[in-house]
Amino acid sequence: MLGVLALLVLVAPAMAAGNGEDLRNTVKVFEKVRDWQRFGIVLNNDTLDEARNLGVAMVDFGVASLESIKNRLEESNLSMKDEIIAEINEHITDLINAKEEIEAAETVEELKEAMKNAREVWRDAKVSLQKSIIIGVLDRLETFVEKGEKLEDFVEEKIAEFEEEGKDTTLLENWLDSYREHREMALEKIGEAKEKVLEIETPQQGFEAMKEVREAVKTAVQHTKECVKDLREIIQLINQYGDAEDSEELMQVVEEVVEE
Repeated sequence: MLGVLALLVLVAPAMAAGNGEDLRNTVKVFEKVRDWQRFGIVLNNDTLDEARNLGVAMVDFGVASLESIKNRLEESNLSMKDEIIAEINEHITDLINAKEEIEAAETVEELKEAMKNAREVWRDAKVSLQKSIIIGVLDRLETFVEKGEKLEDFVEEKIAEFEEEGKDTTLLENWLDSYREHREMALEKIGEAKEKVLEIETPQQGFEAMKEVREAVKTAVQHTKECVKDLREIIQLINQYGDAEDSEELMQVVEEVVEE
């Protein structure tokens, strides 16, 4: 017997990506599944054609959903979108093959096996979608950290100016070195996290890899926090060594770094 949950697993997560006619058709499919659930689902030779048609409809909607998501990724600035899109294209091909298996099924057992394969393909496709979301979050953190280079350049210029004025900039240089070190470590850990994410191919691998991803992100965030602490010290020293104009220029750079 083909359970309701087994049928729903294939299409439910894709509903958010659909709209218009696709969504209306999917609602009809769910209404039909709901009615079947109310009276019980019987998969036998008498219901084989109906079940096959339902399986084909679900796979078609899955393909349409992946195509929609792929289009959005193509228009995005996701750092690793080419890799994710390549994965999605593979999943689309696999779903089309799964659909052909469903259409060719002539017995109840063949249909069950074909539907099982389709569910497994969709399960792996969802992994790629989850990876794109995680990388998107990492991109935002990475952008913030990368923009800190503007601050380093500004402080280096001020150090040169203060030295020409005969001021001892040793303390400021030390805090700048600390800021730079923490920023570079944060970027390194973010890069490691992205690499780990792209290595994920199945839900089980994702479960294991996400432990390392979370640890890398945790470390990156900690280094980012240290950058903020260093920045506070740098601001105080610029205010101490410089004048109001120096302080104003510094705050303008800081605003550029932290703005969205």
